[in-house]
Amino acid sequence: MDCKLVGQFVQHLEVTLQPGEDFYAEKGAVIYLEAGVEKELAFNGSGLRRILGAKLSGESLFIIRLYNVAGVPRKLVIGSRFGLLPIKLNGDTMICHSGVYVGSNNRVNVTTKLSISGMVGGMGLFLQKIQGVSTVFLDTTGTPIVISLRPGESIEIDENHIIALLNITEQQMQSNWSLGNLIGGEGLSMMRVTGPGTVYLSPGKFDMYSPIQK
Repeated sequence: MDCKLVGQFVQHLEVTLQPGEDFYAEKGAVIYLEAGVEKELAFNGSGLRRILGAKLSGESLFIIRLYNVAGVPRKLVIGSRFGLLPIKLNGDTMICHSGVYVGSNNRVNVTTKLSISGMVGGMGLFLQKIQGVSTVFLDTTGTPIVISLRPGESIEIDENHIIALLNITEQQMQSNWSLGNLIGGEGLSMMRVTGPGTVYLSPGKFDMYSPIQK
């Protein structure tokens, strides 16, 4: 499988599938498919808790499996709001801003995570949790900022810029309330994240743009 990011300002993802290969995408992310690429709608998770979480968070309950039934390579194209961030997971757990998952070259477990820390910190009560072995493509509103935190090292983040937190648990996330933040235009609270782990930030705020329609 060949995956190629195309574009400078507004990016899209071109995926060339060999015969028999498949790709997974969020509902509403597909721009076009070449003949020979079939699609199958699958339920994203199971159980009443999953359904309630998706309904409350606005996340799609379905994921699309795209697979090549032709005898030759076929192409499909996936879109984003502005940019796409590829992150390779090797069985890792990633906490994400709600709705940023766009696609992956293997099936991953995308669930809604109830997060008190996220709510207090401003990311929202419901976050996405992604687990699996795959290259995952996440939505971003500009060239991503990547910060690798060493054990005990911490930073303060405007939560509206957070794309994903890789190998960072909820215990490593803490709200930092400050009247100075509010006066400075950053909001009443910023989120303090302590390593180890990797932080992915978007230059543009997620609350400034409407999400991909799902």
